[in-house]
Amino acid sequence: MIVMNKFKVFLHIAVVIIFILCFLGTSGMLVENMEIPVGVGADIEKSSNNISYSIPLLVYSFENVNQVMSTTIIGSNGNLGQTIQNRQLKEGKKSTLGLNRVFLFSEETAMFGIKNFLDIWVKNQATNDRALCAVCKGKAEDIFKYKTKEYSNAAEYIEGMIKNLREYNFFSMQYTAMDLIVRVDAEGRNVLLPYIELKDNSIETTGLAIFRGDVMVGKADMNETRIINILKESRVRGILTLQKDSKHYINCYAYSKRKVKCYEEDGKYKFIIYLDIQGNMMSNELYSDLSSNPQLLKKYESDMRNYVEKKANEAIKNIKCKYKTDVLDLGKIAISKYGRGTGTDWDKVICDSEIQVNVKFKVNTEGRGDY
Repeated sequence: MIVMNKFKVFLHIAVVIIFILCFLGTSGMLVENMEIPVGVGADIEKSSNNISYSIPLLVYSFENVNQVMSTTIIGSNGNLGQTIQNRQLKEGKKSTLGLNRVFLFSEETAMFGIKNFLDIWVKNQATNDRALCAVCKGKAEDIFKYKTKEYSNAAEYIEGMIKNLREYNFFSMQYTAMDLIVRVDAEGRNVLLPYIELKDNSIETTGLAIFRGDVMVGKADMNETRIINILKESRVRGILTLQKDSKHYINCYAYSKRKVKCYEEDGKYKFIIYLDIQGNMMSNELYSDLSSNPQLLKKYESDMRNYVEKKANEAIKNIKCKYKTDVLDLGKIAISKYGRGTGTDWDKVICDSEIQVNVKFKVNTEGRGDY
């Protein structure tokens, strides 16, 4: 009996050891001997005739069981591969990719082009392709060095902020590294990324970075961003507001669905975007007796429909004249109907196309009552 119990103990120990070896491999290391990147930045420095890359890494360093520190380590060189060499000269511990939560491009880097960064991500099997991506004003290094009060570091804060954008501002959740890699070279598609700033002693989202291919071509403010999101995405939610002044306004928490139809007439394309928006009343300081007056409710629905169509047409005008790129991924719709691989410049085609917006707006509930 004693022999049998000893055999079971040794068997359990052997199983645990085999499991650990399989999980860690022969290169397994104690976490105290490693630095874990949670944020990867991309900055560039321009000289008179050259470009230098500067890659800040925001890392966790585990000093002991009860102490975790966040530090920023920077590697710089004339090419991306050698920034790793340069950064290693400043590291006291081994670092490993694969656990980072955020990729952050400076605006200057995004306007220079991000294809080189995507190339090194794709080739590195340790890259976390689910990490969220964003563009920042100024340097990514400065954002990473900012100390937030309620978070261990800026990367954790940025990750949470981007994930929560979908709640009230019609953002989708298509901002991962994999989404970026897929869209940059996809026919009839372009990249949009959240644009963040260090503003009023806090990191906040202030708009959308708009790309043509791998190059950033413009930035939309938050008011235009919400409308672009409604026009581009389906099944998104946020707040729509009609406001006369600071005392007279109405808020509606809305859910928007999009459908697009595409036609080719005399060599030109025509797109009709159908928006089906339904919402629940949040606050009403604009219409009296709205809940008891069906005609007034219909007027509100008509006013909101006209407001969304007006803002949508203004955004489409900016897309054609200011950004000059297929912000709304309408090229993808045309490709699905007429075929791909034709060599068509969809950015140019969309800017020359007729784009109509038809909006349906309906109030589902008016809240518990008026106060």
